[in-house]
Amino acid sequence: MPSHELIAQYGALAVFLNVLGASLGLPLPVMPTLVAVGAGSAVAAHDLLSVLPQFALTLGAAVGGGLLGDLVWFQGGRRYGGRTLHAVCTLTPSRDSCISRTEGFFERWGVRLLFVARFVPGLALVAVPLCGAMAVRLRTFVWHDCAGVALWASAGLALGAAFAPQIKAMFLLASRLGWPALGIGCTALAAYALYRYCRRAVLAKAREQAGGEGRLPFSG
Repeated sequence: MPSHELIAQYGALAVFLNVLGASLGLPLPVMPTLVAVGAGSAVAAHDLLSVLPQFALTLGAAVGGGLLGDLVWFQGGRRYGGRTLHAVCTLTPSRDSCISRTEGFFERWGVRLLFVARFVPGLALVAVPLCGAMAVRLRTFVWHDCAGVALWASAGLALGAAFAPQIKAMFLLASRLGWPALGIGCTALAAYALYRYCRRAVLAKAREQAGGEGRLPFSG
């Protein structure tokens, strides 16, 4: 478990950079970062009141990073419309159905979709430029987006705080194992990346065989 000094100094910065990068489309481990910072803050705190300032700082960093990244895609959707949506969909594992599925959600929920978009992998990345393409007012977008990021980040921080002892034990075990634990983690990440690559290749081959006709079912 990172020390409370490191969390106090760099936890909010790490969350800001992770959320900003993920909002721009980079495959960063945002939720694990939120959970780790939440757990570290809870372990270092003596009571609930002492952990609130750190949580507030981290939450503000998450909202700031999320809004800054989302504004890039929002303005892109407002200016370029469908081209931005297609560009964003190349970053998702379900390119063929991501626009139509998100449009269906938007027709039902409107801009309120941003409240829960980050809880669904890949949905926020498409919902944000779609809001721009649908001419949502900037002020309306900003407050809905901030609220959605705040809800999502609060869930990650609260989850880390709730399971702080267990997470601390996992970090201690990993530190004792040393290089073997690092090797296992790297192997798992490589296997996951290979799985996603093969899955996308299979979907691409299916699209080619279908000759562009029909739709593949949505998959996360």
